[in-house]
Amino acid sequence: MDDLVIGIDLGTTNSCVSIYKNRVIKILENETGGRTTPSFIFFTPDGEIAIGEHGRKMSIHKPENGIYEMKRLVGRQFDDPQLQKSLKYFPFRVTASPSNFPLVSVKQKQVRMKKSPQELYTVLLKALKKYTEEKLKQTVNKAVITVPAYFNVTQREVTLEAAKDAGFTVLKLLNEPTAAALAYYFDNDIEETHRCLVFDLGGGTFDVAVLEKRFENIEVICVAGDTQLGGHDIDTCLLNYVYRILRTQYGYDPEADPDDKRILRNKCENAKKELSTIPKTLITFNGMVPNYNKITISLTREQFEEIADKLFEKTIAVLDKCLKMSKISKQSIHEVILCGGSTRIPKIQKLVSDYFEGKELNKFVNPDECVAEGAALQAAMLSTCQKQEIQEIRMIDVVPLSIGVQGTTFCHNMLFLIKRGTKLPTSASQTYINIETDETTFSFEIYEGERLDVRKNRHLGTISLTNVEKAPPLQKQVILTLFIDQNGILTAEATETFRNNTKTVKVNYTRGDRSDGDIQNSLLDAAENQKSDKEFIQFVQYKGYLIQYCIGVMFNLDEKMLTDRYAELYNFCKVTKKTAETLETCDEVRTKELIEECKRRCENIIRSYRFSDIPRDCDYVKWS
Repeated sequence: MDDLVIGIDLGTTNSCVSIYKNRVIKILENETGGRTTPSFIFFTPDGEIAIGEHGRKMSIHKPENGIYEMKRLVGRQFDDPQLQKSLKYFPFRVTASPSNFPLVSVKQKQVRMKKSPQELYTVLLKALKKYTEEKLKQTVNKAVITVPAYFNVTQREVTLEAAKDAGFTVLKLLNEPTAAALAYYFDNDIEETHRCLVFDLGGGTFDVAVLEKRFENIEVICVAGDTQLGGHDIDTCLLNYVYRILRTQYGYDPEADPDDKRILRNKCENAKKELSTIPKTLITFNGMVPNYNKITISLTREQFEEIADKLFEKTIAVLDKCLKMSKISKQSIHEVILCGGSTRIPKIQKLVSDYFEGKELNKFVNPDECVAEGAALQAAMLSTCQKQEIQEIRMIDVVPLSIGVQGTTFCHNMLFLIKRGTKLPTSASQTYINIETDETTFSFEIYEGERLDVRKNRHLGTISLTNVEKAPPLQKQVILTLFIDQNGILTAEATETFRNNTKTVKVNYTRGDRSDGDIQNSLLDAAENQKSDKEFIQFVQYKGYLIQYCIGVMFNLDEKMLTDRYAELYNFCKVTKKTAETLETCDEVRTKELIEECKRRCENIIRSYRFSDIPRDCDYVKWS
């Protein structure tokens, strides 16, 4: 039997399965004939599980057992502000695990169960696997699964583990906008260098990506986005609008009833969809509000656009930042590609077109399916099955922002190991030496960003190598290696060269998820602060030199048993080192003065006793 590989778009609202076979891309229908499957799980009171549209319909009668939008829970801490915001609108119960991860609580057969987002993902993926195998009439164990470009390493790893538990071997996690671009380029024979921008607004996440095709290579130039912005949030805007009307005009608070909350959300979602094709709709409630048999709320497209205006504008702000970070002008974008169901909204289309000065947009016939089609194409590229042979278009993903470590604890300088724009997968190593004699732990603070001062960049994580043997200053070596795989997962490894002492950790590297604005603006921030960064690194060179000079003198006085004889000098160096650790850029003059004073007091003794490991005047440049 042929070893087929399928593509899966595991969406917040809907999921879709596709396959490329015999030179044709085909969307695989589920058991009810649907081309997309709602990412919905319903736990029936008698112990059964209903998936997709069937589960969504059953949840009307018991909304607290209908679980949806698991993608908003995956890989997040329970106290994450974005997660807490989502919980306000969920009819089902979510609690915290002992490790502060969210657990969905449902009741079946009078027993309350707690399910992790990973377990829920597994249930959904098992259902998709079952539909696929029934359709293809064979076992399918391999897949390419799409994820938001802004999924962090925890979210990606949860996806991989859930797929493994469902019986899949995942050959690649493919970023959603990249998948859409792949589907576009497959359908359009473009030989010359071509740049496109993918605007991917789905049910729960939003991605923007700038890509460039050269011959058969597609390279990701830049990504931006928000993992908490999508059709769900637009529905929430409408929902809050309806809540206000019911409270102010009818004296009724629907948030107190889970059944009413679910009914209202469904009606708001339907109203949003209707207003994409008609100018006016009605939201009708029967028997929901006491003393009112029927309530009808009229809603025009103009009203809807005003209600959701801030969210619409937010998407354009992210789009603008992505282009600025890519350093590519609007005029240099050959094609603007819309994908994701929420791009059906006319106002979204108008805002994007207006941003590109009236440019005609490329709209997929089925924007809900194009990401799955791209995943199927990537799956065919990775497949060994002859029926899936495809002229390979190489996908080249890149590191969006530079990755590095803090140079020293007190100098805060950024040492870049992997530069922005490096193609994935990639790795880089750097050898570090001890500064002080009694160092038995090497800790590396890992950052993402372009500023030379690490405090201006985004902290990703820490790796600490303990139980390191003591050695004189500059005599102990530790090699730090950073590796980013094809799925955007960053692994850090620290190894002591003298013996087999190694520590490996997976760092919470965010391939995206820079919704805090500072990270989205990091390239612009670096460009605007080149002068201050230059001043900072010059100061760091002096500061690092001063600290190392003091450490070297103290070490030699101890080593040569001269501490008692030159106690005053030893204490001077100790105090100077401590003072130097607190100095900032504005203290450059003071730092230079301390360097000169150290030299004046120490140089004769250094020469007389032939002190070793004292930095030379030019060493501070290399050290920094």
